[in-house]
Amino acid sequence: MASIDSMTFDQPAYAPGDLITLTVDYTPDVAGVNPVTFTATTVITNSAGAATATSSADFIVNQPVAGGDTLATTDTGDRTWTESSDTGSVAIFTATA
Repeated sequence: MASIDSMTFDQPAYAPGDLITLTVDYTPDVAGVNPVTFTATTVITNSAGAATATSSADFIVNQPVAGGDTLATTDTGDRTWTESSDTGSVAIFTATA
């Protein structure tokens, strides 16, 4: 289930006309995961530049498949909030004070 984890502003108070920046940390609804396998390889090289040992191991990254969540911000002052970025877990909104 999606949740809003925190909302923080870039400063404690604003003068009329100032830019307000709001950061929203959230946990999105996840419709599923797309497991992607990667291989990490480590090599030991001696002082002569020759590889003396090599080992590899696979690991999986469960990349989320978005559930189609959208974020929107409103306030009691009827400002227009604009989303300036969204990483999938952190969104930045701005408005004019």
